[in-house]
Amino acid sequence: MAIDEFGREVPGSRGHHRRSPSPPRYRGDGTPSHLNEALPTSRYGRERDERPPGPGRKRKHRSESPLPRRKQSKAHPSTRYAEEPMLCQYLWKEANPDKGEKEYDDYRRGYCLNYVRTFFNEHMDDSWFRSLYSPLGTYRVALQAQDRMSQEAETFARELRESVGKNKAESDSCLFVLNARLGGGVKQASSYSSSPSKKNANGGNIVPSTHVFNTSAQVMQIQEVPPHVTDEQLTAALMSHCTIDAKSSQIVLHSSTPAQDLSRSCYLQAPGDVRKDIIQNLNHLGRTESNQNGAANKAHVPRKEDTYIPKTLELKVECSDAYGRLEMDADGKGTAPEEGGGVPARTAVVWVSTQPITPTVKVLSVAVSSKERIQQDKEAAIKLANAFDHKRDVPQDCRLEALLRMALPRLQGSDATLQDTEDALDVSIAYLRRVHLFSFYNGCVAASNISDVFNGNNAASTIHLRLANADDILQQTQNSANTTEQAGSPKVDLLVQRLNDAIENSLEESKSWDSAGPKYLVSSKIDSQAKDIEQDEARGEENWIKNHSLIDNDGRARCSFHFCRKLFKDITFLKKHLLKKHPEFLKAERAKCHDTYMMESWDKQEQRPVPPILVDCGRAFSTVPSPVLGAAEPMAADPEPELWKRQEERRKQDEEEKARRERNYDNHNQSNNDGGPPAALNQPLSEPRGPRQNGFVDVDDMQEEKVEMAFDDIEVQVQPPKKKKKKKKLL
Repeated sequence: MAIDEFGREVPGSRGHHRRSPSPPRYRGDGTPSHLNEALPTSRYGRERDERPPGPGRKRKHRSESPLPRRKQSKAHPSTRYAEEPMLCQYLWKEANPDKGEKEYDDYRRGYCLNYVRTFFNEHMDDSWFRSLYSPLGTYRVALQAQDRMSQEAETFARELRESVGKNKAESDSCLFVLNARLGGGVKQASSYSSSPSKKNANGGNIVPSTHVFNTSAQVMQIQEVPPHVTDEQLTAALMSHCTIDAKSSQIVLHSSTPAQDLSRSCYLQAPGDVRKDIIQNLNHLGRTESNQNGAANKAHVPRKEDTYIPKTLELKVECSDAYGRLEMDADGKGTAPEEGGGVPARTAVVWVSTQPITPTVKVLSVAVSSKERIQQDKEAAIKLANAFDHKRDVPQDCRLEALLRMALPRLQGSDATLQDTEDALDVSIAYLRRVHLFSFYNGCVAASNISDVFNGNNAASTIHLRLANADDILQQTQNSANTTEQAGSPKVDLLVQRLNDAIENSLEESKSWDSAGPKYLVSSKIDSQAKDIEQDEARGEENWIKNHSLIDNDGRARCSFHFCRKLFKDITFLKKHLLKKHPEFLKAERAKCHDTYMMESWDKQEQRPVPPILVDCGRAFSTVPSPVLGAAEPMAADPEPELWKRQEERRKQDEEEKARRERNYDNHNQSNNDGGPPAALNQPLSEPRGPRQNGFVDVDDMQEEKVEMAFDDIEVQVQPPKKKKKKKKLL
């Protein structure tokens, strides 16, 4: 892996790319002195003292206490892609007095362009980046979502058939329909609690089991996955702790959309015994390491029971190279690289959650929960489900139309009741959520992948229940409004209006899906580009095998990798050897076929997932973040003029406040000295105001006061004389 001038590895390069350098600063004779100082966000500071603590390290004297640990601030994420912050216009003109605004705009444009391209080079091999910008990566993610949808639809239909088969009376609803009902929501009196428990996490409401994904009980969450850890590396690290032989088709890793810090959550879908084995092995490994550390430090570590499993387990992932290479192919023909040009070792730590995934349950408002909406909501939900089924080619026996006829046979007849209509709505909402990741009551939006639903970042993550006594509350509200005789037409509830608009927009959008024509998994352009990339990969594989084959005069073939050099009978056996023993180099070669398409998609995006750059605004404001926006010419605004404007406004406000306080102080002193109100407040009063009285007493101002005392009416009680006591004589 390539290494830059600071000794850091560049994970985005494949041996042929170099990191785009940050634009140099235009320093002239008038460069400000603070530009040469170290930035507070610099990540290249002095290393800490890494001497291992132990009994050999003792203080020489009691007074030699260790220095206090300085709290290190976390480096800004932009320092990974730019070595220096961008200069504001004032500092840039101070360093370049002979240049104008046009040259500064060119400097700013070049800085942002290099910053964006450096980000691209750093993450071009990451799996999350390829799923967003590579047509073939996007196509494969959509294909994975299509397989999940088909499996969920088959499971939904199978559960319904089994429940209908077990139902004894045809007039009664089956258990599957009963568990889909959403009409029993209850709101708590107080939703604020300092430490809510697991029981009241959903407000005391029971999660309807029909709305829960079938894969919820088959996935294991992995949290805080760094951006440089690919899905293949994470899957390999998890399966390395599994002792059970599992088929590759049974192991599926779902990756969520990265957060602002580019970390993401992943979900491993595997059989129950595989997940249990991985958790037990990780738990045993963690206890073994803690016991070894305790024995090395001669400390007593209390043992825990083997049945205890913590909520999260630590997992170390080897992520030295995105394709698993241990050596570098310098020239693309197996030649050894320069000295020290190998792949440096690199590991990452992620956290495996052992807790099951449970959906969140919320209760809808009173107006949305009214039974008057059941009929229209049912018709809209069925239309949306039919449109999704037609668009995504759901099998005919697993579509909602066929399932409703099976679950509710009286729905189309004249004997259909209001409960049948409500059950049809609830089953349709459950079908939309589980199969198409569609949230009906929360904006009528669909999630792009199931990992975002598990992670809680989508509207479909929440199951909404209708309020149980909504009609009674509405009736009471209407009666109270009639008693007050409020004039005018009744107002439409805001939540109801939002839901109606969302349903109308979704139905309008679904009309275009019913048009006849060729169907595409993603789009016509993406599907076509994905096929072109696959053809390029096939041609690149032939060239790669040719470049790494050395044919002797006698027809024998030799592997050209400098660390292999094995000899084979002919080119056929060498081809098998290259594909079996060196597939990681072929993966890296195939990845080059995506670069052109990825760069094209990257350049067309207005808002990219890049962190904001740092702009040096001088000593007054230090470094200030500024977002990079724009497709063809990415640009970042100069925040320094706006900061000065705000500071000037604050200064004027402070001056006005100070002047107002001085005026009040002067008026107060004038009123105390003159004994009357100030000139501004000199208005005629009903009675003249006397001197100000307060509770102050001067202790030095002694005044004589005469006190007359009379003793005429005082009665003095005379005590009787005491009796004499005889003294006892001592014998």
